[in-house]
Amino acid sequence: MNLDLLIRDGLVVDGTGAPAFVADVGVLGRDIVYVGTLPEGVQADRVIDARGKVVSPGFVDIHSHSDFVLADPRHEDILSCFLRQGITTLVTGNCGFAPAPAVPAFDPEMRGYTSFLRSRGSRSGWPTMADYLDTLDDAGVALNVVPLAAHGALRIATMGFAKREPDAAELRQMTALLEESLAAGAFGMSAGLAYAPGMYADTAEVTHLARLVGRTDGLFTCHSRGLSETLVDAVNEVVEIAAHGEVRTQFSHLCALGESNWPRIGRAIDSLEVARRRGIDVATDCQAYIAGNTTLAALLPPWAVEGGMDEVAARLDDPRTRTEIRRSIEDERPQWPTPSGGWTDNMIASLGYDNILLLTVGSAQYREHEGGSLAQLAERTGRDPFDATMDLLVADRGETMMLVVGSAGSMRSDAPLREVLGLPYTALETDAIVTGEGTPNRGAFGAYPRMLGHFVRSEGLLSLEQAIHRMTGLAAGRVGLSTIGRIGPGCAADLVVFDLDEVGDTTTYSDTTSSPTGIEYVLVNGTVIVDGGGYRPSRAGRVYRRG
Repeated sequence: MNLDLLIRDGLVVDGTGAPAFVADVGVLGRDIVYVGTLPEGVQADRVIDARGKVVSPGFVDIHSHSDFVLADPRHEDILSCFLRQGITTLVTGNCGFAPAPAVPAFDPEMRGYTSFLRSRGSRSGWPTMADYLDTLDDAGVALNVVPLAAHGALRIATMGFAKREPDAAELRQMTALLEESLAAGAFGMSAGLAYAPGMYADTAEVTHLARLVGRTDGLFTCHSRGLSETLVDAVNEVVEIAAHGEVRTQFSHLCALGESNWPRIGRAIDSLEVARRRGIDVATDCQAYIAGNTTLAALLPPWAVEGGMDEVAARLDDPRTRTEIRRSIEDERPQWPTPSGGWTDNMIASLGYDNILLLTVGSAQYREHEGGSLAQLAERTGRDPFDATMDLLVADRGETMMLVVGSAGSMRSDAPLREVLGLPYTALETDAIVTGEGTPNRGAFGAYPRMLGHFVRSEGLLSLEQAIHRMTGLAAGRVGLSTIGRIGPGCAADLVVFDLDEVGDTTTYSDTTSSPTGIEYVLVNGTVIVDGGGYRPSRAGRVYRRG
């Protein structure tokens, strides 16, 4: 046997959670063909000496938002930050956002809904999931792609941003579009119940669609209807959908907005534990930081985002409506059940203007304020924080990305993360939106090295085997793939070689684009993409299609 590549004498952590062992790993073509002590006489075109280093499966980001950027001709450069930290597979279509289906009747709504996810070179307007996946296949991808259908996209293609229940015909149409997406290869469906139009759907609507996903043994993922005052109720709703829909379910990014809401995390975990003891297949994932990114429009009360961004801008331009939005932010808090037009999360109330940072600003007029807080935006523009924020929303039509953090002190605290990371069913994610513009979430550059350097080496929160499992095999198993996330004969040759003594995240909340340390080699389907720490762009990825 002649191998294309041999990784010699590394400490193999195979992604299953089993104890690490020293072995050689042989690669032929796109596959791992040998794990063990290499027999005499076997040759390899290239040998990587991994003595004293760790060899793990390529990392799987179970919650990413790179759908549109993957169709950008420059995506291997824009998304290089993921590969440089060892991520080889992206699960796309999360939080109810996906590029397809898109129909001409609701094209403006769909474009506004997804504007903050697109790079300058990405396109939109795929009528079906099959068309989208064919586009990626034809052009090639730098990372592996595992697509999900998205409830928000299905709803917009059926009824736009209508703030009501679907009628019987519309529900049949959404079901047919979901069936089409699943037949094209989607691994399940996501929902974003904190975002319009997902927030307009009741539990029964989402359960109806999730049940179809369950019948095909797909995965249902959900950004819940609340991550602050109503966190526990929102977790219980997702558990209800999992139970009644009989569907494997992922509660997306379990966290709590604002330090005052951190105690709710323990109660939310209790709900998940009770559900799992009842035999309900529900798990979760989280970021490596006390922070998360989303669109700036998420600061508005739900009634104010009805109809899409053009109507949002018109409301904010009207002095009387703007005053009503101010009153809602200052006086109203989330309640359960979420009343019609009521809050899912009042982020300004939970976090304050100081703890909401501008990542990527869509408007050229405001681009100089990237990286600063909303409080700093107000100071620099001579406006009060509310009006400064609303002025930016009008100018950018929903394209600005923000980073929300707990408080100045909590940026340096891992307290609320430890409870979630300690769960054996928590997978790691980035939830990072990278478009090649502005300042991305620091997880885009450092999430997985932070897990290894901070939580494993420095803090000892998890063993190396436990952490690698959360980053690889656990995530792959949740989406239903057995050939990634593991090291073994017949598995895809997605591999990472790293130095456990050196691996680490070098980003900060003010410098989010600093490259990690200790990641020496990264292979995607047998192609060396990170070579001795240097990046070698290639479209070696694969678009996975279920079935």
